[in-house]
Amino acid sequence: MEIYLIRHGETESNLQRRYQGWTESPLSDNGLCQAEKVGFFLAGKNIEALYCSDLNRALHTARVIGAGSGIKPQITSLLREIHFGQWEGMTFDEIEAAWGSRISEWIDDPFHKAAPGGETLKEVCERMQSFLVRMQEIHPNGKRIAAVSHGGSIRAILYSVLGLDTKSFWELKIDNASVSLIRLEGGRFKVVYYNRNHHLEEDEYKELNSNVD
Repeated sequence: MEIYLIRHGETESNLQRRYQGWTESPLSDNGLCQAEKVGFFLAGKNIEALYCSDLNRALHTARVIGAGSGIKPQITSLLREIHFGQWEGMTFDEIEAAWGSRISEWIDDPFHKAAPGGETLKEVCERMQSFLVRMQEIHPNGKRIAAVSHGGSIRAILYSVLGLDTKSFWELKIDNASVSLIRLEGGRFKVVYYNRNHHLEEDEYKELNSNVD
């Protein structure tokens, strides 16, 4: 089994550097273009199933990706972003002004501390592991799958698969519309690559697109 993990396209909140969490934010014009490029990249990968978070930015991205291959995305809340509770919709500076050092404490230990009313990263890791287990149950014959999720959630999967220490979590960069690939081998997932975004480069996209009737 191979699972392509795709972060949703850029949103208006991404542009403003706001913590989105479970709060909805529409794709920007660039985000929609990014989703189209991911769809083109995955068109030749023989994807047999497409899953996505139930948050609109992921669902919109997944629908654009699936349109080119005729695959309808299947929605699951397991792929949601980390819940930032009362910090959602706020920038780092706004949170710091309202909550003082609480956000710094969360950044230092996000696995055991959470935003007020939000999730810990430990909870997100457990949720994403549940998704991987479910995929193995639904697709026992090793199908090639795509899953559109969020930056924090994809980091949680990669963190678990790579077996990193907690301090290394923030070192995993996951850009908008990037693709990460994990493969099940010998009963365990391994990371093939992560945060791949060459498909978003305009020149390459135009060159590839020019070869398609």
